Amino acid sequence: MKVIILAREADSHAAPVKWGLEQAGYQTACWSGPGWTEDQQAAIFLDREIEIALGPHPLGPGDVLWFRRPQPANLHPQLCEADKAFAEEEYRWFHYSLAYLPERLSITCINPYTSSRLINNKSVQLQLAGTCGFNVPRAVMCNSPAALKSFLQKNRGRTICKAFFPHVWKKEASNGMAVTEAFEISPTKLPADHVLTFAPAIYQEMVVKQFDVRTVLMGASVYSFALHDLQGALDWRQNAWQGKVKVKDIETPVEVKAALTAFAQKSGIVFGVFDFAVDMQGQWWFLEVNEEGQFLWLEELLPSAKLMQRFLAFLTSSADPSQSLEERTVHFPALADYLRSTAKQDLRSSDPANARLVSTER
Repeated sequence: MKVIILAREADSHAAPVKWGLEQAGYQTACWSGPGWTEDQQAAIFLDREIEIALGPHPLGPGDVLWFRRPQPANLHPQLCEADKAFAEEEYRWFHYSLAYLPERLSITCINPYTSSRLINNKSVQLQLAGTCGFNVPRAVMCNSPAALKSFLQKNRGRTICKAFFPHVWKKEASNGMAVTEAFEISPTKLPADHVLTFAPAIYQEMVVKQFDVRTVLMGASVYSFALHDLQGALDWRQNAWQGKVKVKDIETPVEVKAALTAFAQKSGIVFGVFDFAVDMQGQWWFLEVNEEGQFLWLEELLPSAKLMQRFLAFLTSSADPSQSLEERTVHFPALADYLRSTAKQDLRSSDPANARLVSTER
């Protein structure tokens, strides 16, 4: 078997995972997506036997395809401006053909593209979470001032606003940046109606919390970590990037684990990073799931998490189904080994943006 990671070589998670697999003797490669260069050229042969080639990497039965972070198509530089829109559309549909087909063959997809595209929708996540037994905060997703005001009138408690997707504004002059974060809103502090139509947003009942939890689902295995923001911020993500969040192993309540199992079965995902808020009564509230989510940063802050070894064992679980995921972790290096390696030093010097494993993702 071989493992193909759909991501750039320098991706902060693809790089250590690829290195770890190679150290354990597995054939692995990164492929960022289709484009004009030779290593980005792909093909689907539809004959008696279906064959897929991702650049120089043929995909076959028993192989593993991890949809980490596929990149937009790399268009040929000689394309004239009038043809770029056509080429972009053709590459988009070619990408879909490459992405949806493997799950119909004997190729392990993490996650199946059908499932990952469905579950990336916030409305689907929240609706499905409710049907699986999670506590889910009330919410409205809208670009309508009237809808938001109606929601605020019904939801007398505290309310937060958050983006559908993270975004970074770079300030070229000062070399600074601004990042989307969740923030609290109230009926008396709303901007003018027309401002509310500039971009849609998610407005959600605020969970007054003791702490946050990030849970990593790998097949039937579940690993949860309490996140205690040392500054008590509403949104812990930026503080985690600055090392201001304390990470601790935590048991996943039985009812939460049962809901996670149901969620995975109904959505079709086999891997995902879930975010919860734990309220003052100890109840877990589902916030969201990112099926491409960041998780190795947890091990940077808590080496005993062993998430890299566990993920490598999970990716290659079909190679030895007689052993459990935990039993197979001994075959793989830890994240600390990668961080000390020359491979990590090379990545840091060639791509400083990926020096750390955290990001602004949800």
